[in-house]
Amino acid sequence: MSLWAIATPIGAAPDEPAHLVKAASVVRGEFIGDQGSFGHIVDVPRYVSHTHAQTCYAFDGREEADCAPEVPVPTDEVVEGSTTAGLYNPLYYLLSGWPSLLFGDSTGIYGMRLASAVVVSGFLALAFGLVWSWRRRVLPLIGLAVATTPMVLFLGGTVNPNALEITATLAAFTGMLTIIRERHLPIAPSAAIVLAGAAVAGNMRGLSILWLVVALLVPLVLLRLDELTALLRRRAVLVVIAGAAIAFIAAAAWLFGTNSLGAAVDDPLTETIAPGVGAPWYYGAWWTFQATIDYLQGAIGIFGWLDTPSPLFVFAVWATLMGGLLLLAAALLRGRALVFAVLLVGATIALPPLMQAVYITGGGIIWQGRYILPVLVCAVLGVAAVLSDVLPAAGSPLRRLTVTIAVLWGAAQLHAFATALRRYSVGLDASWADMLTAADWVPPGGLWLSLLGFAAVVAGGAAWIVAVSRTRALSA
Repeated sequence: MSLWAIATPIGAAPDEPAHLVKAASVVRGEFIGDQGSFGHIVDVPRYVSHTHAQTCYAFDGREEADCAPEVPVPTDEVVEGSTTAGLYNPLYYLLSGWPSLLFGDSTGIYGMRLASAVVVSGFLALAFGLVWSWRRRVLPLIGLAVATTPMVLFLGGTVNPNALEITATLAAFTGMLTIIRERHLPIAPSAAIVLAGAAVAGNMRGLSILWLVVALLVPLVLLRLDELTALLRRRAVLVVIAGAAIAFIAAAAWLFGTNSLGAAVDDPLTETIAPGVGAPWYYGAWWTFQATIDYLQGAIGIFGWLDTPSPLFVFAVWATLMGGLLLLAAALLRGRALVFAVLLVGATIALPPLMQAVYITGGGIIWQGRYILPVLVCAVLGVAAVLSDVLPAAGSPLRRLTVTIAVLWGAAQLHAFATALRRYSVGLDASWADMLTAADWVPPGGLWLSLLGFAAVVAGGAAWIVAVSRTRALSA
């Protein structure tokens, strides 16, 4: 995520200038600001406010990032800035905005990205640590790798609350699975992670609580009624329920107190920005449902302002890995495990049309594939977890398959990263040779630092997956 943060030009992420301005204002004590003609007006350093003017390459994959104008001096002067995220919950921005207090130039932008990456990857690490403690961990660890799509890493390297929403929800879901499935483990650590993930994720975005309802309640179908009753008597579980309830109440108080969801619908600019305003609910539902595959591609890897799609190879790898899990689930799962998988996959497919149906008449078609990632990552890990209970012990064929998966995963991650870097350095129409020899824009440290650094990271991750498969049988 830190490598994505460095290799992505300033402002080259979904609505990042608005989130940067919001973060810089929140850490300075200005949580909302005054209503302006386009968002809310707040006081921030000039280099932060100027990020709106640095997105000249947005929406055009052929435009290099070197078109962005320099920040006028003095870059640290406090000026007015506008943000369409003015009504968003301030928690994420408090966690990510503090580096803007330490720097007086664009270094602060990269500092905010890196601060965000640390928190986002921290929750991903909590999920990993829990899965590592499972008795049957190989297939779930592979599932966790598949869930970590290039889009998850890209968002984790930008300033956007969507990233923390994804990994915090995943951590809470993984904690629930650990409590329910791994009864040989002490309950307190898993309960603490569930509470932390739910409290943080619930206070990220307007629909975060809905995703958490899926992540926290669907795992309960794996329990018999007597098991569920016994679980609800555990003190740690009661603490989680009470703590999550307090966090959700706080999130709801901010959401309804500011009317952040309703304000987006009522914005007079919406009619000119979002297509479909005024259409009936069923049109929004059908439009989103028939575009499910397109939105899933967005969840895998369409970077920038939806202007930089991953190569077909990347989509093919993830379609194969996710499709393979679905086919195995349909063929092998029975009983509660099958219901659990159906609910997770069904929520991933059904919730986007339902949300767009509610929103379209007043707000138009606004859905993007990344919005459902908090549920999608849980679905991938969850299906892998219950499949690990029914698959036979690992042997040579399965180890060879794991090697293939690891190589494909690493190659696809690197290909997606390099493609985004080529898009910003020379444009998608240019060749790879042009990127390496005649780049118009280069990230801090140069192209080779980013490319080789990312290659080393994903190669290490792929090698680790292979090593785990050789030392730990699936049935262990």
